[in-house]
Amino acid sequence: MFVLLSVSPGWSTALRAGVAKAEITPPTGVPMWGYSNRKGPATGTLDPLYARVLVLEVGSQRVALVTVDLGRSFGPAALDWLRNSTRNEVSILIVAASHTHSGPVISDEYPSGTPAWETSALEKIATAISEARSRLMDARIGTGYGFALIGHNRLRVNPDGTVSWFERNLTQLPTAPVDGTVSVLRVDTAAGQPLAILVNYACHPVIFGSDNLQYSADFPGSMARTVEEAFEGRPLCFFLQGAPGDINPYFAVTPLEEDAIAVRDHTGQLLGREVVRIAEDIHTLLSG
Repeated sequence: MFVLLSVSPGWSTALRAGVAKAEITPPTGVPMWGYSNRKGPATGTLDPLYARVLVLEVGSQRVALVTVDLGRSFGPAALDWLRNSTRNEVSILIVAASHTHSGPVISDEYPSGTPAWETSALEKIATAISEARSRLMDARIGTGYGFALIGHNRLRVNPDGTVSWFERNLTQLPTAPVDGTVSVLRVDTAAGQPLAILVNYACHPVIFGSDNLQYSADFPGSMARTVEEAFEGRPLCFFLQGAPGDINPYFAVTPLEEDAIAVRDHTGQLLGREVVRIAEDIHTLLSG
Protein backbone atom coordinates (compact mmCIF):
# COMPACT_ATOMS: atom_id res chain seq x y z
CA MET A 1 0.00 0.00 0.00
CA PHE A 2 3.05 2.27 -0.14
CA VAL A 3 1.85 4.08 -3.28
CA LEU A 4 -1.43 4.94 -1.58
CA LEU A 5 0.26 5.93 1.66
CA SER A 6 2.29 8.48 -0.31
CA VAL A 7 -0.98 10.37 -0.71
CA SER A 8 -0.82 11.46 2.91
CA PRO A 9 -2.13 14.28 5.10
CA GLY A 10 1.31 15.88 4.81
CA TRP A 11 0.53 17.01 1.26
CA SER A 12 -0.42 20.67 0.89
CA THR A 13 -3.18 19.81 -1.61
CA ALA A 14 -6.48 18.32 -0.49
CA LEU A 15 -7.10 14.62 -0.98
CA ARG A 16 -10.19 13.50 -2.88
CA ALA A 17 -11.48 9.95 -3.21
CA GLY A 18 -14.17 7.96 -5.00
CA VAL A 19 -15.12 4.29 -5.15
CA ALA A 20 -17.02 1.94 -7.45
CA LYS A 21 -17.60 -1.78 -7.83
CA ALA A 22 -18.32 -4.10 -10.76
CA GLU A 23 -19.17 -7.79 -10.90
CA ILE A 24 -16.85 -9.70 -13.24
CA THR A 25 -18.02 -13.29 -12.69
CA PRO A 26 -17.60 -15.32 -15.91
CA PRO A 27 -20.29 -17.64 -17.25
CA THR A 28 -20.08 -21.37 -16.64
CA GLY A 29 -17.83 -23.44 -18.88
CA VAL A 30 -14.67 -21.36 -18.41
CA PRO A 31 -11.52 -23.28 -17.31
CA MET A 32 -10.59 -22.55 -13.71
CA TRP A 33 -7.24 -21.31 -12.45
CA GLY A 34 -5.11 -22.62 -9.60
CA TYR A 35 -5.04 -26.43 -9.67
CA SER A 36 -3.71 -28.62 -12.43
CA ASN A 37 -5.74 -31.66 -11.30
CA ARG A 38 -9.20 -30.14 -11.75
CA LYS A 39 -11.56 -32.45 -13.63
CA GLY A 40 -13.37 -29.86 -15.70
CA PRO A 41 -14.36 -26.20 -16.23
CA ALA A 42 -16.53 -24.07 -13.99
CA THR A 43 -20.06 -25.36 -13.41
CA GLY A 44 -21.45 -22.46 -11.40
CA THR A 45 -20.86 -19.69 -8.85
CA LEU A 46 -20.57 -19.99 -5.08
CA ASP A 47 -20.13 -16.23 -4.63
CA PRO A 48 -19.72 -13.48 -7.24
CA LEU A 49 -16.31 -12.21 -8.30
CA TYR A 50 -15.85 -8.45 -8.13
CA ALA A 51 -13.56 -5.66 -9.22
CA ARG A 52 -13.40 -2.88 -6.65
CA VAL A 53 -12.07 0.54 -7.62
CA LEU A 54 -10.64 3.30 -5.46
CA VAL A 55 -9.58 6.54 -7.16
CA LEU A 56 -7.48 8.97 -5.15
CA GLU A 57 -6.69 12.48 -6.37
CA VAL A 58 -4.10 14.94 -5.15
CA GLY A 59 -3.79 18.05 -7.30
CA SER A 60 -3.55 16.99 -10.93
CA GLN A 61 -2.54 13.41 -10.10
CA ARG A 62 -5.06 10.58 -9.87
CA VAL A 63 -4.32 6.97 -8.99
CA ALA A 64 -6.80 4.15 -9.53
CA LEU A 65 -6.42 1.04 -7.41
CA VAL A 66 -8.37 -1.90 -8.80
CA THR A 67 -8.59 -5.11 -6.77
CA VAL A 68 -9.98 -8.16 -8.56
CA ASP A 69 -11.20 -11.51 -7.25
CA LEU A 70 -8.94 -13.45 -9.61
CA GLY A 71 -6.02 -15.83 -9.34
CA ARG A 72 -3.75 -13.36 -11.07
CA SER A 73 -4.01 -10.05 -12.85
CA PHE A 74 -4.72 -9.59 -16.54
CA GLY A 75 -1.96 -9.96 -19.12
CA PRO A 76 0.29 -7.04 -20.20
CA ALA A 77 -1.62 -6.29 -23.41
CA ALA A 78 -4.97 -6.30 -21.61
CA LEU A 79 -3.62 -3.95 -18.94
CA ASP A 80 -2.26 -1.66 -21.67
CA TRP A 81 -5.77 -1.52 -23.13
CA LEU A 82 -7.19 -0.65 -19.72
CA ARG A 83 -4.60 2.08 -19.19
CA ASN A 84 -5.28 3.58 -22.60
CA SER A 85 -9.03 3.41 -22.05
CA THR A 86 -8.80 5.29 -18.76
CA ARG A 87 -5.92 7.67 -19.48
CA ASN A 88 -8.28 10.66 -19.36
CA GLU A 89 -9.58 9.50 -15.97
CA VAL A 90 -6.44 8.58 -14.01
CA SER A 91 -2.67 9.13 -14.09
CA ILE A 92 -1.66 5.83 -12.49
CA LEU A 93 -3.38 2.45 -12.69
CA ILE A 94 -2.72 -0.38 -10.23
CA VAL A 95 -4.47 -3.73 -10.66
CA ALA A 96 -4.06 -6.30 -7.88
CA ALA A 97 -5.47 -9.83 -7.84
CA SER A 98 -6.46 -11.60 -4.63
CA HIS A 99 -4.88 -14.88 -5.83
CA THR A 100 -8.04 -16.94 -5.30
CA HIS A 101 -7.69 -20.49 -6.63
CA SER A 102 -11.40 -20.55 -7.43
CA GLY A 103 -11.34 -18.04 -10.25
CA PRO A 104 -11.11 -18.36 -14.04
CA VAL A 105 -8.01 -18.84 -16.15
CA ILE A 106 -6.71 -15.51 -17.49
CA SER A 107 -5.60 -15.17 -21.10
CA ASP A 108 -2.13 -13.85 -21.96
CA GLU A 109 -3.15 -13.03 -25.53
CA TYR A 110 -5.09 -9.81 -26.00
CA PRO A 111 -7.20 -9.23 -27.98
CA SER A 112 -6.75 -12.39 -30.05
CA GLY A 113 -7.75 -15.48 -28.11
CA THR A 114 -9.25 -13.47 -25.27
CA PRO A 115 -12.55 -14.96 -24.08
CA ALA A 116 -15.64 -12.77 -24.17
CA TRP A 117 -16.00 -12.73 -20.37
CA GLU A 118 -12.52 -11.22 -19.98
CA THR A 119 -13.17 -8.51 -22.57
CA SER A 120 -16.43 -7.75 -20.78
CA ALA A 121 -14.67 -7.63 -17.40
CA LEU A 122 -12.09 -5.14 -18.68
CA GLU A 123 -14.84 -2.93 -20.08
CA LYS A 124 -16.71 -3.08 -16.76
CA ILE A 125 -13.56 -2.13 -14.88
CA ALA A 126 -12.96 0.83 -17.22
CA THR A 127 -16.53 1.98 -16.57
CA ALA A 128 -16.07 1.54 -12.81
CA ILE A 129 -12.90 3.65 -12.90
CA SER A 130 -14.84 6.39 -14.69
CA GLU A 131 -17.64 6.12 -12.12
CA ALA A 132 -15.22 6.31 -9.19
CA ARG A 133 -13.53 9.35 -10.74
CA SER A 134 -16.91 11.04 -11.21
CA ARG A 135 -17.70 10.48 -7.51
CA LEU A 136 -14.54 12.15 -6.18
CA MET A 137 -15.09 14.05 -2.95
CA ASP A 138 -12.94 15.57 -0.26
CA ALA A 139 -11.53 12.77 1.86
CA ARG A 140 -9.49 12.00 4.95
CA ILE A 141 -7.16 9.07 5.50
CA GLY A 142 -5.63 7.01 8.29
CA THR A 143 -3.88 3.72 8.94
CA GLY A 144 -3.79 1.02 11.59
CA TYR A 145 -2.23 -2.35 12.27
CA GLY A 146 -3.19 -5.55 14.03
CA PHE A 147 -2.52 -9.26 14.08
CA ALA A 148 -4.41 -12.38 13.05
CA LEU A 149 -3.32 -15.94 12.40
CA ILE A 150 -5.54 -17.89 10.03
CA GLY A 151 -2.78 -20.00 8.51
CA HIS A 152 0.57 -21.73 8.69
CA ASN A 153 3.74 -22.25 6.67
CA ARG A 154 3.13 -25.23 4.39
CA LEU A 155 6.82 -26.21 4.24
CA ARG A 156 7.74 -28.08 7.39
CA VAL A 157 11.37 -28.51 8.40
CA ASN A 158 11.80 -32.00 9.85
CA PRO A 159 14.24 -32.93 12.66
CA ASP A 160 16.61 -34.49 10.11
CA GLY A 161 16.79 -31.26 8.13
CA THR A 162 14.56 -32.38 5.27
CA VAL A 163 11.53 -30.36 4.24
CA SER A 164 8.07 -31.81 3.66
CA TRP A 165 4.84 -30.39 2.26
CA PHE A 166 2.38 -29.48 5.02
CA GLU A 167 -0.65 -28.26 3.08
CA ARG A 168 -3.24 -28.51 5.85
CA ASN A 169 -2.79 -27.85 9.56
CA LEU A 170 -5.99 -28.97 11.22
CA THR A 171 -4.36 -28.90 14.66
CA GLN A 172 -3.37 -25.24 14.09
CA LEU A 173 0.07 -25.90 15.54
CA PRO A 174 2.40 -22.87 15.24
CA THR A 175 4.76 -22.90 12.25
CA ALA A 176 7.31 -20.47 10.89
CA PRO A 177 7.82 -18.22 9.11
CA VAL A 178 4.28 -16.82 9.15
CA ASP A 179 3.33 -13.15 8.89
CA GLY A 180 0.17 -12.40 10.85
CA THR A 181 0.33 -8.63 10.37
CA VAL A 182 -2.98 -7.06 9.33
CA SER A 183 -2.46 -3.63 7.76
CA VAL A 184 -5.51 -1.43 7.28
CA LEU A 185 -5.89 1.88 5.45
CA ARG A 186 -9.19 3.68 5.95
CA VAL A 187 -10.43 6.40 3.63
CA ASP A 188 -13.30 8.54 4.92
CA THR A 189 -15.40 11.32 3.53
CA ALA A 190 -14.62 14.79 4.85
CA ALA A 191 -17.43 14.23 7.35
CA GLY A 192 -15.68 11.13 8.70
CA GLN A 193 -17.93 8.50 7.11
CA PRO A 194 -16.01 5.39 5.92
CA LEU A 195 -15.64 5.28 2.15
CA ALA A 196 -13.02 2.55 1.64
CA ILE A 197 -11.21 0.09 3.89
CA LEU A 198 -8.06 -1.44 2.43
CA VAL A 199 -6.68 -4.63 3.95
CA ASN A 200 -3.19 -6.00 3.36
CA TYR A 201 -2.65 -9.58 4.54
CA ALA A 202 -0.52 -12.52 3.40
CA CYS A 203 -2.19 -15.91 2.94
CA HIS A 204 -3.09 -18.06 -0.08
CA PRO A 205 -6.88 -18.10 -0.73
CA VAL A 206 -7.05 -21.88 -1.03
CA ILE A 207 -9.78 -22.95 1.37
CA PHE A 208 -11.35 -24.66 -1.65
CA GLY A 209 -9.44 -27.44 -3.36
CA SER A 210 -9.48 -28.88 -6.85
CA ASP A 211 -12.83 -30.61 -6.27
CA ASN A 212 -14.52 -27.22 -6.30
CA LEU A 213 -15.76 -26.31 -9.79
CA GLN A 214 -17.58 -23.12 -8.84
CA TYR A 215 -16.29 -19.56 -8.77
CA SER A 216 -15.47 -18.07 -5.38
CA ALA A 217 -13.43 -15.22 -3.97
CA ASP A 218 -12.51 -17.67 -1.17
CA PHE A 219 -11.82 -16.26 2.30
CA PRO A 220 -11.02 -12.68 1.09
CA GLY A 221 -14.60 -12.42 -0.16
CA SER A 222 -15.97 -13.52 3.21
CA MET A 223 -13.59 -11.10 4.93
CA ALA A 224 -14.83 -8.21 2.77
CA ARG A 225 -18.47 -9.04 3.49
CA THR A 226 -17.75 -9.18 7.23
CA VAL A 227 -16.13 -5.74 7.18
CA GLU A 228 -18.74 -4.10 4.98
CA GLU A 229 -21.61 -5.46 7.07
CA ALA A 230 -19.95 -4.23 10.28
CA PHE A 231 -19.99 -0.71 8.81
CA GLU A 232 -23.57 -1.13 7.56
CA GLY A 233 -22.49 -1.35 3.94
CA ARG A 234 -21.15 2.22 3.78
CA PRO A 235 -17.55 1.49 2.71
CA LEU A 236 -16.11 -0.84 0.11
CA CYS A 237 -13.56 -3.30 1.53
CA PHE A 238 -10.50 -3.99 -0.62
CA PHE A 239 -8.25 -7.05 -0.13
CA LEU A 240 -4.61 -6.54 -1.08
CA GLN A 241 -2.69 -9.79 -1.07
CA GLY A 242 0.63 -9.60 0.75
CA ALA A 243 3.62 -11.85 0.09
CA PRO A 244 2.02 -15.22 0.95
CA GLY A 245 5.05 -17.30 0.01
CA ASP A 246 4.23 -20.66 1.59
CA ILE A 247 1.50 -19.42 3.94
CA ASN A 248 -1.67 -21.51 3.58
CA PRO A 249 -4.88 -21.30 5.60
CA TYR A 250 -5.02 -23.86 8.38
CA PHE A 251 -7.94 -25.53 6.62
CA ALA A 252 -6.56 -25.41 3.08
CA VAL A 253 -8.10 -27.52 0.30
CA THR A 254 -11.09 -28.52 2.43
CA PRO A 255 -13.22 -31.01 0.47
CA LEU A 256 -16.68 -29.77 -0.42
CA GLU A 257 -18.19 -32.74 1.40
CA GLU A 258 -16.58 -31.44 4.62
CA ASP A 259 -18.54 -28.15 4.36
CA ALA A 260 -15.80 -26.10 2.74
CA ILE A 261 -18.20 -23.16 2.36
CA ALA A 262 -18.61 -22.88 6.13
CA VAL A 263 -14.83 -23.19 6.57
CA ARG A 264 -14.31 -20.39 4.02
CA ASP A 265 -16.72 -18.14 5.88
CA HIS A 266 -15.23 -18.96 9.29
CA THR A 267 -11.71 -18.15 8.08
CA GLY A 268 -12.77 -14.92 6.39
CA GLN A 269 -14.78 -13.83 9.42
CA LEU A 270 -11.81 -14.34 11.75
CA LEU A 271 -9.70 -12.03 9.61
CA GLY A 272 -12.61 -9.67 9.03
CA ARG A 273 -13.30 -9.18 12.73
CA GLU A 274 -9.69 -8.13 13.29
CA VAL A 275 -9.95 -5.71 10.38
CA VAL A 276 -13.11 -4.23 11.89
CA ARG A 277 -11.39 -3.81 15.26
CA ILE A 278 -8.45 -2.02 13.63
CA ALA A 279 -10.60 0.12 11.34
CA GLU A 280 -12.83 1.29 14.18
CA ASP A 281 -9.77 2.57 16.07
CA ILE A 282 -8.36 4.54 13.12
CA HIS A 283 -8.66 8.31 13.37
CA THR A 284 -8.58 9.73 9.88
CA LEU A 285 -7.11 13.15 9.14
CA LEU A 286 -7.83 15.77 6.49
CA SER A 287 -4.98 16.70 4.14
CA GLY A 288 -4.20 20.15 2.94
